[in-house]
Amino acid sequence: MRTPGETSESQTTPLRRTNTPQLSSTLTIVWPTFIFSAPYLLLVVWFHTVDVYDKHFSDTGPEIFVYNCSRVLFILYLFWMIETAGLALLRVVASKALMQIRWPERLTLGFFVGTFVWHIALLLLGYLSLYTVPVALVITVPVVAASFADVRATYHDFMRSVRNNGAFCRDLGPGLLGRLVAAIAMLDLVVLLLVKGLYPGGGHDYYTHYFYYFQAVIKNHGLWPNDVWYHYYYDKGAGLYFLGILLTDPLAPQLVTFSFFAAATSALYLMLRRIAPNTLWPLVGVVQFIGIYIYTPGASFLYWGNGGWGEFQKTHELVAAMVTGALWATIEVLSSTGRRQRLWLIGAAATIASSVIVNVTIGAFFGGLFVLLTLYYGVRRRLDQALTCIVLGAAATIAVVGTLILNQWTTGLADDQGILLFWRFANLERLAKWGVLPLVFNLIKGLQGMTSGSFPVISIDSLTFLVQSFRLDLVAPMLIGGVAFAMPSLLRRRWNEANVTPLVVVIAVALTFVTIALAVGRAQQVSFYRYATFATSIAIVCGILAWNLVSSDSLFSKLSRNRRVAVAAMAVCALAYSYPRATLKALNHATHFAFGAYSIDTAYQTQAGLPPPFAIYSGARGAYQTVGPGVPIWALFNHAYCMLPGCLVEEYPGFILARDWYPIMYGTPQEAEKALQVANHNYFLFTREDSITDPLPLSPLFRPENIGRYLGIRWTDGTSTLLTWLGPKVKPLDPAWLAEYRSAVERSPTIAAYPYEEMKNILSHINSTSDPPSLITPH
Repeated sequence: MRTPGETSESQTTPLRRTNTPQLSSTLTIVWPTFIFSAPYLLLVVWFHTVDVYDKHFSDTGPEIFVYNCSRVLFILYLFWMIETAGLALLRVVASKALMQIRWPERLTLGFFVGTFVWHIALLLLGYLSLYTVPVALVITVPVVAASFADVRATYHDFMRSVRNNGAFCRDLGPGLLGRLVAAIAMLDLVVLLLVKGLYPGGGHDYYTHYFYYFQAVIKNHGLWPNDVWYHYYYDKGAGLYFLGILLTDPLAPQLVTFSFFAAATSALYLMLRRIAPNTLWPLVGVVQFIGIYIYTPGASFLYWGNGGWGEFQKTHELVAAMVTGALWATIEVLSSTGRRQRLWLIGAAATIASSVIVNVTIGAFFGGLFVLLTLYYGVRRRLDQALTCIVLGAAATIAVVGTLILNQWTTGLADDQGILLFWRFANLERLAKWGVLPLVFNLIKGLQGMTSGSFPVISIDSLTFLVQSFRLDLVAPMLIGGVAFAMPSLLRRRWNEANVTPLVVVIAVALTFVTIALAVGRAQQVSFYRYATFATSIAIVCGILAWNLVSSDSLFSKLSRNRRVAVAAMAVCALAYSYPRATLKALNHATHFAFGAYSIDTAYQTQAGLPPPFAIYSGARGAYQTVGPGVPIWALFNHAYCMLPGCLVEEYPGFILARDWYPIMYGTPQEAEKALQVANHNYFLFTREDSITDPLPLSPLFRPENIGRYLGIRWTDGTSTLLTWLGPKVKPLDPAWLAEYRSAVERSPTIAAYPYEEMKNILSHINSTSDPPSLITPH
């Protein structure tokens, strides 16, 4: 007999047998997860110990090749971190519906929902001033480990789909043609990775203020308003950029953008597969989309001369990717019912909100779009779809209102782009404390001037502007051919019923885009053209949708779905709007950098486009070598690019010169000198080969008749001059230099147009009232 508590061997043996499988199962999960996650941790350690950007900026050789391989690996990890966060949320709120969709949809939807999760989390961490490397590791390492399960599941789903002739294989069709197009798409993606994903670049705006805003956020460990003032309204929501910089180095933004571009490409493919299933059109659209982005100078010299578009270092492309994802999810939710409708609704709403967090102005586009869709479905008495559009419009509205309230609370102004609307609510005390009042006043005057100088709404200029901004010129042959083929079906009102929902959404998108472009885009033509990069994927959808509106009983039905016709349309577009010589030149530079023949320094000075041709101005380099890293240099012109590590060249109007601006511009030279020294501005860069774009020479200290009494030459190369306070190692200004400076001041359009006395009166009386001065004048 056994006493209570005793256990026989026969009873314990089964326990031993069950422990072994449990241990084996645990090891099966833990070890692969560890093997998958360990390289990520080593990758981050490598970036911070080797520190290529700061310590090997001018080096070439195998180290640069390893550096670029590490950056590619980071893109992969980042993609899965974002996707895993999104799937985790979807499993909580719509688990059963998530299981019902195919793996490509699940993967892509997970990514876009993940952008919302990460942007909310990073926004919170930013205001808690927790942008540090240890925090970045703490929040990413567990997500990387968790992503292994999704990576493995996706791999198995992909292999199963290939073996079972999945949708992608059916799109390729029989023969070599489909595989050739797929190969072109993969080749384009590799070229895009080399040219835009890895190669250092950015353009004028990025070199002068975007880059410095990102660096200021990292330096301050948080999002609170800093000296690169107006980018607070533009880019505080770019949390994944900041996370990428923390984990790698200052070139991270283009890596983040490439991961978003990959997700946008997937969303575009899936959207086109709904429009044209079992054809080559989806793959043709992908080839066009990737190919267009490889080299993007712009439709005319106006855009080309201002740096083109499609810069992966700027948040425009993040927003463009999310707009593509949101439109894809919107078409799906309007075409679905039941649980799947709820899944797509959550996905679309999250993507819309995320895009508004990154850039609040896109909220106007989404607001207009869903107002039109709500009206359409309401008139058609399709209340389910109308309610869906109301919910999606509400998601955009809540995100916009939340962002404006946050801006008003933290800065005293709801938004800089909407300043003509929000100025009456401005908090002057907070703006003054921040030190931006003179810059805000000048912004108002500038926007008024641009608005009054816009070309007429009804004009050839407006039509050209709309076509180019909507990127219809890039798909013109495909769009014209599709409309010609579809016209008989449209006239007979016997179009392809399966594409009614995409058609309705695209029409609403077009009407919204035209309205916004004519209402506000005309005033900032170049900026709007760059901002409207999200229209690229929509233009491609328009072209392919036109071909697939042909009704099944039409004589053109088989021809419109013919694989050779799709490839021919792709080829015609490529021949009409490609830039083969410039693209090959850009690829040549990119290949040199990728394999280590170019250093980061050389790459920055070897840009493929028109002005600016380089990212490190020789005068700025010389000034930087004189004062050293981290020392502010105030440039009197706005082409003093300096992407060297630790180089800090500031300029008007992107930076705050000092919190107390009045004594600098209107006080005595001695008062101005003291105020500048308190603001840690002791070095000023002037060049004779560029126009002065700063009103500072209007101040008593910097006027040609006074400047030589207080400032002298610390360094010069004969063209550019670094000025500082008179003292040891500082050469006095000679008459020849003063004569040239006086001439430059007299020739400067900025100085001639600056409202010096008006600004003085405004600032002199600003303390007499708590209400914003009436600067908004009718025109």
